[in-house]
Amino acid sequence: MKDIKVIDNFLNDQDFDRVRSMLSGPLFPWYYSSKVSGAEKDKEFQFCHMFYEKCQGRSDSLNLLNPILYLLKPTALVRIKANLLLQTSTPITHDYHADFDWKHKWWSAIFYVNTNNGKTLFKNIDKEIDSKANRMIIFDGRLEHTGTTCTDKKQRIVVNFNYFNKELDNDI
Repeated sequence: MKDIKVIDNFLNDQDFDRVRSMLSGPLFPWYYSSKVSGAEKDKEFQFCHMFYEKCQGRSDSLNLLNPILYLLKPTALVRIKANLLLQTSTPITHDYHADFDWKHKWWSAIFYVNTNNGKTLFKNIDKEIDSKANRMIIFDGRLEHTGTTCTDKKQRIVVNFNYFNKELDNDI
């Protein structure tokens, strides 16, 4: 089965603190989305920030992610999107999905901004990834995955990267 690479302490402390402070701070722009994964569902929503999409930067804050991009070494970017889910009284598991329905190989990476009891789950793979601050997971973008809300913190913040990387094609 396809592997999922988990890297703790992905960024050095200084770079991580800069990313965390900005995304968790009161001045960062988050935008309401009535969809979390797939179709709209009652009582499911999130806040998003699109950094990069359709071959161009969409955010004045894109350079905040330069330390992450330096380590990911993308050959080409497809999309970078931050998601903020608010705390719920019981965990909500969203629908499984692949970010795109392409047949050819591409990569997804999820960077965890804060520690909480939310999870990332993979369809047909018995593997749960805990939300741990400064953790990065990298996996074949064709793998269906989903996330859950958290119940122990005010929010769960992740940044999703979709990209191509020829070097990774044989590593994972």
